[in-house]
Amino acid sequence: MDPHQLHEQLLRPEAWPDSGGTTVTSVETHVSRLYFIGDRVYKVKKPVNFGFLDFTTLEKRRFFCAEEVRLNDRFAPDTYLGVIELRREGNRVRAGGGGELVDYAVAMRRLPRERMLDRLITAGDPSLPREMDRLARRLARLHRDSEVCREAGADLERVRTNWRENFEQSAPLVGVTLERDALDLVRGHVEAFLARHGDLLRERESDGYVRDGHGDLHAEQVCLTEPIRIYDCIEFNRRFRVADTAADLAFLLMDLDFRGRRDLDADLLTAYRAAAGDDPGLDVLLPFYKLYRAWVRGKVDSFLAVDPDADPGARAEATALARRYFNLALGYLVAPQLLLTCGLMGTGKSTLAAALARATGARVLRSDVVRKELAGDRAEKSSEAPYGEGIYSEEFTAATYARLLTLAARELDRGRPVIVDASFSRRRQRAPFARAAADHGVPCRVLWTTCPEAATRQRLEERRRAGTDPSDGRPELLESQAKDFEPPTPDEGTIQVDTAAEVDYTLHLLLARLVKGQDGGILN
Repeated sequence: MDPHQLHEQLLRPEAWPDSGGTTVTSVETHVSRLYFIGDRVYKVKKPVNFGFLDFTTLEKRRFFCAEEVRLNDRFAPDTYLGVIELRREGNRVRAGGGGELVDYAVAMRRLPRERMLDRLITAGDPSLPREMDRLARRLARLHRDSEVCREAGADLERVRTNWRENFEQSAPLVGVTLERDALDLVRGHVEAFLARHGDLLRERESDGYVRDGHGDLHAEQVCLTEPIRIYDCIEFNRRFRVADTAADLAFLLMDLDFRGRRDLDADLLTAYRAAAGDDPGLDVLLPFYKLYRAWVRGKVDSFLAVDPDADPGARAEATALARRYFNLALGYLVAPQLLLTCGLMGTGKSTLAAALARATGARVLRSDVVRKELAGDRAEKSSEAPYGEGIYSEEFTAATYARLLTLAARELDRGRPVIVDASFSRRRQRAPFARAAADHGVPCRVLWTTCPEAATRQRLEERRRAGTDPSDGRPELLESQAKDFEPPTPDEGTIQVDTAAEVDYTLHLLLARLVKGQDGGILN
């Protein structure tokens, strides 16, 4: 039966048992469609073949539906209810009905949405730091109880195979959600890592760290009930599920980073170390497996982004997500360094800084906030002082940059990347930061943001109308600032960033440049 016809049929309440006429809602992924009816969820696998996954025949879909139920019972007790047949009589399809067999569905108990980890993160639930301890203990116990898989060095070969497949399947995405430099940089990093740490992976397999685990552990799959239920493990390919426990943990840590909660990443990792016992290999392996997990998510979302049969809205959302995941993967490769935004008001300095911080975990020090903290004002309060007067006088500006320098040095002492978001209109403002970076043995790069003046003025006007930004930049001040502006020069480690393009695309190019350690030129 045509997948689209089947989907239309399964949106009818009467297609499902005991629906009571309840409205059916549906969610689509690159491999399945889920139907939500009352307290039940039904998953129907798409007849697709991605190489690593093959659901193209009815028999294969039946087998993998049964595997999904069997494997997920380990992590989500009382959740997976079984496999049901979808049959057609005349022009109607019913679950468990009579007539011609057309497909299968996995039946699940619907878990409480309000306890889903991704929703709690979105809501900023204050209980999350405490819940990380409970989740860490649950994960450590599941890892201990999972089947040990010792296969004489097979894990290293699995990792190599998985990455090789990643690169092959990512190549057609170049120019869509990914750029060539990023693909080449990550490939080079992976090859060097495996050459350097292959013995460690073999030792960990011998020591019992390789287990039949979950394989797809991220926030959307975690329900913080009692007990915690972790669902939707990988059933379609054993080599994605059998992995080092560090790879399983890294997926969830990466997802917390992606969602802007690196604080929860740190909480979860600390609690996991306490619950699982000493594991010195984590320090080496977690960054590598975080990179792997971010790349896989970028690739998978890209599959949906380029699926011509998918809903246009789903494709657009998938495209944006894929770019952000690939950016996070690149961000894991950016070494500690000092990054200075530089440019006229309204040229996108703060937007770029925020996006760069999400990808790299860098601390952002924003001059607009520090200036008003020094003035005793609330950071979001606007000042209508004339150009160069009040808290924007030469003396107050110098004090602001001095405070930013102190804060930046403190972050560099901790071995972390740091972004100073300020105009840096003059060379004498930039020079002390370059010296501080040199003293700490890290690069200092100046990100000079530029865009057409019309776009700059439009942004300033929109920001003023919104009234939610701590910046006091206004269109009428732009000309005065431009007269005083001293553009950075190549010897300052300058990268000129054209911010007229979409920010995640621009960020992708910038991250590749930072990973390569290249300065100079215009980024567009």
